[in-house]
Amino acid sequence: MKIKAMIKRAPGFTLIEVMIVVAIIGIIAAIAVPSYTQYLHKVGRSEASALLLEVMERQEQFYRKEVTYTTDLTDLNYGATLETETGRFKISEMKACGASIRRCVEVTATAQGKQPAGEVMTLNSKGKKTGDWN
Repeated sequence: MKIKAMIKRAPGFTLIEVMIVVAIIGIIAAIAVPSYTQYLHKVGRSEASALLLEVMERQEQFYRKEVTYTTDLTDLNYGATLETETGRFKISEMKACGASIRRCVEVTATAQGKQPAGEVMTLNSKGKKTGDWN
């Protein structure tokens, strides 16, 4: 009897097969993670734009009653601070965008948390937008 015929191959994977699978997973992760991160940043900006539009709508309702805009969130039936559901943006400032708060107001949302630092979006009562609204 031959010795080679008597030795059975153990079931399982070889080291080469495992390394190929690890390499494939690494390549897929290298492509997917940055795309997913970009998607989350875009979702954060979408939330911020929706929040800015909502605040501006309440500003317009306040204007109809008081014939002036406000710089206080509590006047608009919000709490002292206001942020998006995921916490990626916060309403950081409401100020007059001209000489008088009676004519124009500007609302600013600033990035926080996992959103890229320094990202700012603004909307004023005349419809002017700044920042990345895409």
